[in-house]
Order: sequence, then C-alpha cells, then structure tokens
Amino acid sequence: MTRPPRPRAYLADTVYGALRQAILDREFDPGEPLTEGELCRRFRVSRTPVREALAKLERDHLVRVVPKKGAFVRTLSHDEIRDLYEVREALEALAVRLAAPRVAREELEDFEARFRELRARGPRLSYTEVRPLGEEFHRFLLKRAENAALAQVLEQMREQVRAVWTMSIVAPRRVKALVGEHLAIIDALKRGDTRRAERLMTLHIRRVRDAIFRLVD
Repeated sequence: MTRPPRPRAYLADTVYGALRQAILDREFDPGEPLTEGELCRRFRVSRTPVREALAKLERDHLVRVVPKKGAFVRTLSHDEIRDLYEVREALEALAVRLAAPRVAREELEDFEARFRELRARGPRLSYTEVRPLGEEFHRFLLKRAENAALAQVLEQMREQVRAVWTMSIVAPRRVKALVGEHLAIIDALKRGDTRRAERLMTLHIRRVRDAIFRLVD
C-alpha cells in the first residue's frame, strides 16, 4: 500500500528542526551560506519546505536572509554580543533570586559533587566536558525559578550565542575558572546568601561575555 505524501507543514518543521540543531552543533560556520539546492539534497525535499524552514530560523535569529543573495548562518557583532549579555546578566541574576527559595540542599550538593569531579581532572579538563553540566545547572535554576517567560527569553539568547561561539578553543585556565565560578554560586545558595549568589552569577556571565569577545575580536 502506497503511503500518502507527507503534508508540506510537516516537511518544513522537520527541515527546520534538523537544520536548527545542525547550526547549534556548529556543523555550519558563522557566515556560511545555506544554499537552497544543497539543503534540498540534504533533506530530500523540495524548495518550499526549505524556504519555510529558513524563514523560521531567521525569526529565531539563527539565520540571516539577504534578498537576491540567499541565506547565511547568522553572525553576531561585538555590539550585538554586548547588548545580549547586558540583558543576560540581569536575567540570570533574576533566575537565581527566584530559584533560591525553591532549591533543595540535596540538589545543590549533587551539582557540587559533579563540578568537583570535573575540577579533579586538572589540566586534562576540556570545555566540552564542562559545558553540558554548566548548561544543566543554569536550566535547573530556571526550572526552579518557575517563570516560563524568563526561561523562554534566556533559552533563545543562549542559542544565539552558542551558534557563533567556537567552544573548542576556550583557554584551559578559563575552563578551570568556569568550574570554580559555578561552585561559588552553589556555595552561596547552600548558605542561603541569595544576594551573594546573584552577584556571583552576574560576574560569571560577565566573564563569559569577555571570553566571547576575545574569540570574535
């Protein structure tokens, strides 16, 4: 029995999801062209779902569509990164403040133990090992903050920066510092010192911003 053709909306959503993940996973370099023909061959679809997927990715700020030139993986300028991180500093600190009364000591101790395990690896530790736990910790705080609007905005901002940051070249000493910064935030939360935890989160985000500046300058 012949299967009916899949609806165009389904194909567009499928291409959108797969291409979005490919961009976030750095399968494409910032500024790299996304030609319709190559995408059609890659996903085995016609041009229409590809164009619809690219339009959605442009709304996500992951793709830039230039009339008569085509689509490109979006890059962020120094000023755009600065603007994003000025907002992110405030929002991540807000997430800490909202989450603080709701986090359990046992949850914090679990994260603390896992970060300490990473730190024990010493000079062998790489950013690719630290990033997943760092992202998990930030998402944990967002979940405990119980604010859907805050979570949505922060997640979109993280994805914008993640798409342009060459993670593999983060300096080893910065990797070690990342672990220490998360442990300091956890310690402040365990002590019930919310204001200190907020300040430490703000400082952490500022240092991440400065690391990105060094990569893109």
